[in-house]
Amino acid sequence: MVKAMRGVSDEIIMDIHLCVERPARYIKSLAQSGANCVIFQFEAMGCLEEAIELAREIQSNGMKCGLSINPKTGVKDIEPLLESVSFDIVDILAVEPGFGGQKFQVNALEKVKQLREWADTHNVDLRLMVDGGINKDTSSLVRAAGADILVAGTFLFRHDKSIAEGAKELLV
Repeated sequence: MVKAMRGVSDEIIMDIHLCVERPARYIKSLAQSGANCVIFQFEAMGCLEEAIELAREIQSNGMKCGLSINPKTGVKDIEPLLESVSFDIVDILAVEPGFGGQKFQVNALEKVKQLREWADTHNVDLRLMVDGGINKDTSSLVRAAGADILVAGTFLFRHDKSIAEGAKELLV
């Protein structure tokens, strides 16, 4: 799928979120297919060393690297990893992975604030993404907390007017 999309345009930014076990097996083929960034799931890693090795492999294959955390994972849990490898993005899941339409979990706001503070304190250029439960009410909250990127699915696809109108509402 990545290769087919890359064939359409070199300008498409393909940010791939691997919410899978053993993500390392996909890195080389994603790089060869034209992916720009790979975000892997922290909880899929067996240990810190495995996560460090995967992040370095993603980067050595010419892609940006991101880390995604589930709602139950705290910022303190990932700080040793953030201090070991330079990440481009941290994706804070505001819902449990697996299906759309879930309610936004407000504990994501505190994680965004903590990660923004960590990045500022360490003088790190780190993009913060919030994924799940994003709608016209939660978008302003996560942006105020320090998020740079919002991932909205259900709100946009079920918008009563259009995806474009829904996107405009998220930016207000």
